[in-house]
Amino acid sequence: MNTIWQSYSEVIVMLLIYSGLMTYFLVPFQKKTQAQNDQLNQKSFKSVFKDSLRELVFHKKAIFALALLGFSLLCIWLVYDANESHYNEHSGYPPISTNLEAIYSICGLIIYTVILLFVLGYRRTLNVLKVLKK
Repeated sequence: MNTIWQSYSEVIVMLLIYSGLMTYFLVPFQKKTQAQNDQLNQKSFKSVFKDSLRELVFHKKAIFALALLGFSLLCIWLVYDANESHYNEHSGYPPISTNLEAIYSICGLIIYTVILLFVLGYRRTLNVLKVLKK
């Protein structure tokens, strides 16, 4: 029972670290965003949200976010592959395949990253709309 809670807490800590790094890499520096906010003339939520997502994805630090995502996906695949080969070589039981679990984990991380991106874009959109209303 103790190992189950340890594995959940490890996943939660890793997601917190991953979220913090992705947030840091995806949010542009403040000086640049203030200059871009002054140039926005559109008032609709949809257009400001699109611009916010575009600004989150297309800047220099976002390359590191993409590298972090790629590194995380590669690590997930390699860990599952290593566990599968270790089990198959040393257990004496019939061979197993962990490809499906690896694919589920990879899809989960991608979905989590997309949700994180949309939450950051939504938060940024609300901040921009608040500035535009003043």
